[in-house]
Amino acid sequence: MHKRIILAIAALLTAATASAWKIEGRITGVADKDSVEVLLFRYWGNSGRSIQTDTIRGGLFSFSGELPAGEMVMMRVSARNGQGTGSLWMTDTTDMLITADAGGKWTVTSNEPEQEIEQALTMVDLSDLDALMQSSEDYRKNRDSVWRVSAQRLWPVYIRHINSRAVLNDLTFYARQGAIPRDRLQRIYNRLTPENKASLEGESIAWAIDPPHVPQLGEPFGDIAGTDTTGRACKLSDYAGKGKYVLLDFWSVGCGPCHAAFPQMKEIYTKYGDRLEIVGVSLDANKDQWRDVVRWKELPWAHISDGKGNFGGAYMLYRIEAMPTYVLIDPQGKLVERWYPGQGDFQDRMIEPYLDKQS
Repeated sequence: MHKRIILAIAALLTAATASAWKIEGRITGVADKDSVEVLLFRYWGNSGRSIQTDTIRGGLFSFSGELPAGEMVMMRVSARNGQGTGSLWMTDTTDMLITADAGGKWTVTSNEPEQEIEQALTMVDLSDLDALMQSSEDYRKNRDSVWRVSAQRLWPVYIRHINSRAVLNDLTFYARQGAIPRDRLQRIYNRLTPENKASLEGESIAWAIDPPHVPQLGEPFGDIAGTDTTGRACKLSDYAGKGKYVLLDFWSVGCGPCHAAFPQMKEIYTKYGDRLEIVGVSLDANKDQWRDVVRWKELPWAHISDGKGNFGGAYMLYRIEAMPTYVLIDPQGKLVERWYPGQGDFQDRMIEPYLDKQS
């Protein structure tokens, strides 16, 4: 009898705390015959994956689910026809409506106050700056100045909503690029709640205020601490400076070129394993996704994740600007090469000048 009462109370408590979020879409001008699929993505820091799909039928689509009470997550909706939303901020009680004409901009209406702040960010006009970043050459030439001006224009929204998740998500991008003066970042950081200071975004701001020294070629490697795919604590110093060359592969689960390089890396690892260690350094915030990909791709070398993604840790220590980035450490523990695709390959940056000469 007592057991039944306890179970009944537990069920009532669960029912009281479990609450569903819902997203409804109303898109006019899309024919059923076009079978336009819509995907819902959820994000963990810089890592995301599709969690639900639907197809626009009669101009409608919908998603729903549950979240723990008080938790807020970022999602996005994307259609196969190229349309979609920006960041969507969801809690266990979010009720959201997405409307649009076919080919038009998707409009988001939500009962979630955080979404209003996201809308305020998107309303800041940066269109003239987008024109300066159209080509790869434009991007390389103009990015730093464009990012600085963008951050200046967004600053009034940042300062009004300092502890907003939407603001911190947006601001940390510019902070990592060095586009916001450190005194301004310090003003933001000083007003963060303890919870936000402890978040990935808060850590990213702290790193940007006081950035670490980035190891240069000819200098000793900077150590990286994290866990391997089994959850065991490990460090880069477990491998580097131990008498073998060490190739660091900074990669992410969503990086296509990273995946494309794995077959060749397996061949190199098999052929030169007597003189080379490979250490994969994950730049994903979601360790579950990282572990799944390592198992799926059957990557036999060592792996380290600090769980910081591109918010701090290894990413900031080695100032990663492209993925994959490769760093070669000599047997004595000094950096001798650093490159990413387009700046050379394994043959001319590692095998010929180093590994073949050591045979």
